[in-house]
Amino acid sequence: SVFAFFGKPHPVACGFQPWLLGLPAISMIVALCAKNWRIYRIFTYPMKRASITNFELFLLWVIFMTPALIIIVLWTIISTPTCKMKDFEGQDHYVCATGGFTGEPGGLIFFFILVAYSAMILAVGAITSILGRNIPSRFNESKLLTLSIYNLAFLAMVIIPVFLVVQPINPFLAWILRTCSVLYAFTATMLLQFLPILLGIFVQDKGKNIHKFKSNIKGATLNHSTSPS
Repeated sequence: SVFAFFGKPHPVACGFQPWLLGLPAISMIVALCAKNWRIYRIFTYPMKRASITNFELFLLWVIFMTPALIIIVLWTIISTPTCKMKDFEGQDHYVCATGGFTGEPGGLIFFFILVAYSAMILAVGAITSILGRNIPSRFNESKLLTLSIYNLAFLAMVIIPVFLVVQPINPFLAWILRTCSVLYAFTATMLLQFLPILLGIFVQDKGKNIHKFKSNIKGATLNHSTSPS
């Protein structure tokens, strides 16, 4: 998504920025929250057998992604992002701005609507992680998911106000802050989710195909299938 921020602003590149940044960011947040919810739902009633398939998770993802898609479609139609020449400290610069039917500050309004929706999803994920904090750690992925959710929430609370303050003063510095924050958000989330798994496979298990799971309960051993569920 950061490639839409490089080079001289163009109406096409500016128009794609909400699509290439907004939708992937919300998609990542929804995926984290959906996995958190599945763990919580399975262990809420430990004496009952519960099965939540990947297809059901996908439906949940689609449900939560639909409002975000509607917001961005309306944003594109009503307050179409474009580029304009603006004066900054006596110098003219091409920058992305709001066009369409509304002009300024229509784009900012849609941006805050999208941010508010993202914050709502993050809040749901945070509440779910708190409710599932007592799940046995061997079966619990919610700690890493919660770290990712809190990391994204903290980053958004810091970088969004700073970006909005810096953008009218120094667009180049604002561009650096936005690009670095996007790269950090996605990279940190990927590392938090997949690095422990890779370390477990290649360092702890040394790449072996483990078929038995040893419980912390003395004398208990469970057969473990490595085939996908």
